[in-house]
Amino acid sequence: MSLLTTSGTLRHNRSIAIFILICISTEIWSQEIQTNKFPRIKTPETCTITYVANEGFLIETGNHKVLIDALFGNIKGKWCDQPNDSVFNLMLKGISPFDNVDLVLVTHKHSDHFNEFMVVTFLMNNQKSVLICPDQVGEMLKVNAGYSKVADRIHSLKSDKIFDTSLYINKINIRVLRFNHGAYFETDSVTGKTYDLYRDIENFGYLIESDGFTLFHSGDDSPANKAEYKDYGLGSKEMDVAFLDRIFLRRDGQELINEYIHTKNLIFMHIEPGRGEYYKSSIKDIPEFFIFSKQNEKKVISK
Repeated sequence: MSLLTTSGTLRHNRSIAIFILICISTEIWSQEIQTNKFPRIKTPETCTITYVANEGFLIETGNHKVLIDALFGNIKGKWCDQPNDSVFNLMLKGISPFDNVDLVLVTHKHSDHFNEFMVVTFLMNNQKSVLICPDQVGEMLKVNAGYSKVADRIHSLKSDKIFDTSLYINKINIRVLRFNHGAYFETDSVTGKTYDLYRDIENFGYLIESDGFTLFHSGDDSPANKAEYKDYGLGSKEMDVAFLDRIFLRRDGQELINEYIHTKNLIFMHIEPGRGEYYKSSIKDIPEFFIFSKQNEKKVISK
């Protein structure tokens, strides 16, 4: 009797052991399926570009936001595209999507790129944001009543005709390059001599590196600055996105692009009101070229 009981116990224990081994083997097999047979699909990295107006854009990459040449408005006349009242107020108050902006960039002091009251107010309402701008913009900001409250977050850079410097702010790499502003010639009524009205404008281009994306914004640059592109070595740089003035649609601009701008996403900006469809028709057969049609329109770039 005792022997039968012991034998029955042994058979029972063996069954338990086999059951445990089966469970362990099943768990291991299940883990192998999850890790080896069906690896987790990686979500593509994306960069979202929102058109504000003229040369103004909101750039979003990963957990970072950059606002460039967007804080302007209340311009009299209809000679340039400018933010509508809704966008104007969202930006001023730092309301989504214009919240948590890491960097504010201004290319130059002209009113269709920058408004001193808007920039200071935006910085006051967004304590995280840091501004980078030419010295001419910085001097204009100083006359604003709220300047002293945000001065410690303003990088106003003095520059020579050839200027190339790099900054690392809020985990974003910024390379600041000075380009001559596109020429605008007038004739002196007294002397009769022709001169370039914009010859002394400090115009910055920005090469932005954020969350694995590289973007280039040239401000009011022109194809006449081909030598600067060579001096700055831009031809050796791969870019995910490049923003260029509409003037680069000319033949000399296309030649510069072919030699120095290496990207699959080229956005043309500074489009006059009412002329968007004209320019879009001229690039319809070139998939790498893009022109925004309306404010708040978005373009998503994937890696």
